[in-house]
Amino acid sequence: MTVSKTACLGGCLLLILTGSAVADSVFSKLRPMSPIGASKNEPPRNYLGASLGSATTDEFCDGLADCGNDGKSWKAFAGVRMNENIVLESGYVDFGKQTGLDTSGEISQQVTAFTVAGVAGIPLSEQIELFGKAGMARWSVEQTINTNQTETTGSDVLVGVGGNYNLGDNMGIRAEWERFKDVGNKDGKAGDIDLLSLGFTFSSL
Repeated sequence: MTVSKTACLGGCLLLILTGSAVADSVFSKLRPMSPIGASKNEPPRNYLGASLGSATTDEFCDGLADCGNDGKSWKAFAGVRMNENIVLESGYVDFGKQTGLDTSGEISQQVTAFTVAGVAGIPLSEQIELFGKAGMARWSVEQTINTNQTETTGSDVLVGVGGNYNLGDNMGIRAEWERFKDVGNKDGKAGDIDLLSLGFTFSSL
């Protein structure tokens, strides 16, 4: 009976130590986004980037004919490492111009935003890293109905996920999806905006 209890105690202790080692191994991989340039033993670096993309806003096209986006969405961004767990990223987004027709004539809107978000990633390999982000967007909607122009501004939440591929020489390729919540208002025919983008990043030395 004593041997059995001792064996059981030893087995449980071994299981706990093994589980702890596995947990440490998994959680040690969680770290800030380091999209380019950092070697395996280096801390994440600051970075700059620019992307081209495609934006969709279904709310704007409700009730409009021949409605669509001009396909000229783009953004520029920069990331600064705040500490071992957080990268602060800021940027500027131009969602392009959307146009449509109703009974009064042509309606168009141009949407831009300044953004700030926290970004954290987990590496899948030395070259590929996935990341998530959450933050705020300060948006501006310029809408034109025939010759009458109005502007609406506000702030709301943005979230996103994506991935980065390290090309070496401080360069990387970045692909991501972002959602900007409640941009504009009902009369402004805005709403949630989804942005798919692909671009390059460059790290500081």
